[in-house]
Amino acid sequence: MLYTIALYALLITGLAASIGFLAMHRPRRFFRKVEINASWWVIIVGLWYARSLVLLGIRGARPEHAWWDILLSLGLLAAIDALLLVRFFSYLRYLREHPKDAPTAV
Repeated sequence: MLYTIALYALLITGLAASIGFLAMHRPRRFFRKVEINASWWVIIVGLWYARSLVLLGIRGARPEHAWWDILLSLGLLAAIDALLLVRFFSYLRYLREHPKDAPTAV
């Protein structure tokens, strides 16, 4: 049960950071090199997290794996979440420091 709660918490945190970054960044030209570098990995990880949440809801977690397998899966999710949160908060700081560069709604 604790394993399932940890998976849900990590997946929801990562998905929220991904969606939050994309909502703030509002990429318009997806196929420019700058946008591919800035946004595509966040989009791909967000889609992967959304898929994982759906599968976790359908199948549930199976914690009968070895302890190192559980530790590895939670550790990798936490590391990816950390990257997404760093991306989100660094872009938030950038917007505060450069308000004239903030994307506008078209």
